[in-house]
Parts: sequence; C-alpha cells; structure tokens
Amino acid sequence: MRDKNKPLFSRPVLAAIMLFSTLAIWLLNLTAPSAKLPTPDIEQWTTDSGIPVVWLNQDAWQGSDKLEIRFSFRAVTTDTKLIQSTLAMLMSDALPLSTASINQRLSPLAAKATTYYDHENQLLGITVSNNPSYLVPSLKLTKSWLTQTAFKSRTFDNWQGRNPYQQTVQHELEQILFFQQNTPPIEQISLTDVKEYYQKMTQSVATIYIIGDMSEQSQNIVKAGLNAITASFSPTSETEKSHSETINLASLSALIQQNQGALWQTRSALALSPVNTVQEWLSLQIWGADLVDSLNAQEHIDFVQLALALSPHHPWVWWNVQYSQTNQRANVSNIATGEPDISLKSFVFVEQVPSIKDKKRFEQLLENLIIQLEENTLSPTWWSVIAGQFTHPDSKLTLETFALDYKEAVDAFRYEDYQTALKQLINAQTYQEIQVYQ
Repeated sequence: MRDKNKPLFSRPVLAAIMLFSTLAIWLLNLTAPSAKLPTPDIEQWTTDSGIPVVWLNQDAWQGSDKLEIRFSFRAVTTDTKLIQSTLAMLMSDALPLSTASINQRLSPLAAKATTYYDHENQLLGITVSNNPSYLVPSLKLTKSWLTQTAFKSRTFDNWQGRNPYQQTVQHELEQILFFQQNTPPIEQISLTDVKEYYQKMTQSVATIYIIGDMSEQSQNIVKAGLNAITASFSPTSETEKSHSETINLASLSALIQQNQGALWQTRSALALSPVNTVQEWLSLQIWGADLVDSLNAQEHIDFVQLALALSPHHPWVWWNVQYSQTNQRANVSNIATGEPDISLKSFVFVEQVPSIKDKKRFEQLLENLIIQLEENTLSPTWWSVIAGQFTHPDSKLTLETFALDYKEAVDAFRYEDYQTALKQLINAQTYQEIQVYQ
C-alpha cells in the first residue's frame, strides 16, 4: 500500500508532466483551425495609355460569368457636391443620341453601372458577363458612354430642379472636418462645371480593377476594350497625388447645435490615420460593428448609420444617430455623461470603447467578423469594394497586399493587436458633432 504522506510523483516527473502540458497547449494553439479564407491570384498590366490594371481571381470563381470592373480616379476637389452632380449626370442619359440611362442600355446585356465617391477617390463600376457574346457589346457601349459623353442641358436642369442644393449629412461633415477654415460656401453648380470636372476625372485615372474569372478569350477582349476606352485617358499625375495630401484637417473637436426643441439627430465625424495594414482594417471593422450594435441597443435610439471613408491619405468615419421621439431620455446631459447608456464619445476615446474594456466582447465581434469574411470573400462584388474603396495604389495597403496578407492577419489577430491599432488610427482631437433639434 502506498504511503499517503509520500507524493504520487517525484519532482522530476512532475516537472516533466508540467512541461508536457505546456507543450500540448502550445501545439493545440498551433493546430487550431484557421479561418476558411481563399488567397486570390493577382495579375497586373498597363493599358496602352499607361493606366495600371489589376486583375484578381480565385479558384472558386471558375465557371462563374460575373466580372466586376472598377475605374478609380483621383480628381481632387474640395466640392463634394460637384462630384455628386457629375456622377449623377453620368448615370443618367449621358450616352450620345439617347434618352435612356446607362443602366437601361446595359440591362439587356446582363450588365450594370454603379458609382462611389469620397473627397479623394471617385469610382465608376461596371458589372458585366465574361461571356464573349455579352462582353464585347458591353465594353463597346461603355466606350461610347465614357468617351463620347453627352451631358444634356435639359437633363441637368431637370435634375437640379428635383435636387435643389442641400448638403447631405456626408457633405456637411466633410466640409466641417476637412475644409472648414478656407473653403467658401458652395455656389450653384453649372453644367459647364460638370463637364470640366468629368474631363478632369478622365485625366486622373489611378487604377482599373478587374475582379472575376476570365478565359483567355475574355482576357483578350477585356484588354482590347480597356485600351479603346482609355485611349484618351491619362493616369493620375504626381501633382494630383501631392495635392490630395495637403487637404486642410480640423485640429480641434467641435460641437454644433442646430434648431431648437427635442434632440432629433446626432451627426458625428472623426478623422483617422491612413490604414496601412490588414490588422488596422480589421480593427476598424470591429470598432464600427461595436459602435452600431452598442448604440442600436439603446431604447432612445431608433437607428444608427455608419460609413467608413477609407481614402488613401485622409480617411475618416461618420455616423448618424436617429433618436426616438417617443422617448425623451435622449437629452444633451445623458449623451454627454453616457450614463446609464453608452455615449457617442465612448467610441472616440480608445480606452472607453466597449470592445476595448471587455475582451470577451472583442472576441465575439471578431468571431462574427470571421464568419462574415468566410462568406463575403467568395463574392467578386465584395472584392471590388475592397479594391476601390478600402485599398489604394498610392497607399501602403494595396489590393495586392490585402489579398496576400489578409488570411494570415485574420488568423493571427489578437486583442492586443486591436488595442494597438485603435490607438494608432483614432484621432480624438478631430471629433466633430452636430446635434439637430426639432
């Protein structure tokens, strides 16, 4: 019988067991399943006019006929209303000798056009079929649309009548955050302004992105089509790039109150440091999800709208909070103190962000993000958004870098990386808030 006072294992044996346990845990971590994320293939070339082209493809798209083409421009202006007006005219009946909009003309070809813009970046998107019988006429129509563009006076006057100048939330916050000190009020925009700005766009093409599968025949058709479309276009000049880096940025936070009565909306804007790594991009996705979920959970808030404008040199984020008119708890004192609810400014100061204060919350948000990524990364449309809006050829986070690094970055991403990234990205001194009462 064993002596009860004698230890079951000797010290050397105990040490060996502890070492084995540590190694087992370490090996378990090493063999933990990674996220199911594909690594796309990247191919690059330039058009005859010198414009860079980046083609992204992956095995899962073989046999699919969907092809996303994105023209990215760097036509710098402090007047975001001018960008909006120009893109709106382009999406209308801008084809020569036609009263149909571009999408009415593209629809029979199983194709469609889209636009996007921020203060540094403008995008024209074309979704087409890679089937040559559809691809050839789609690109021919696109060439007529973009090179023989007809901005018609009657269309412009009708659009101005339906859309009298009124700043959107995005325009209002951009103006305050970036151009407040030295930009005069925007005057009425003319058709001449629109024509001149579109010409400026065609002379400042940053990159053309192609997302999707192409056969050798389709590749030849696309290369010839892009050469024809961009024959009179020019790549972004170094002057345009350097000018975009000199945008004036508000250095101090400000609170603006509009109207009187009950609080109706709060509009917020915050400047960010340039996004240089996939981990920083991941951090902003988690931070944004935390903000929307936390604020939407409050009884006195009807909904929250958030947008990340991750432009290459001066990225920023804005969010719009709509308050319930039946719940009068939404007053200035509650918002300022954040008690008992989470305040808007809790997301401006890193140490107050809920997913920074609560590691379990961070882990849940990361898990949710990975689930979304495993689905979204199979979509050419998702990759086209990453290409045109979140990665840039004149920044450290290019599409090629993102595509090659993102899976490893997701697998290695930890709470400490999130803390470090938010401290690097968020510039609390630039926070702008507009409180609208009615």
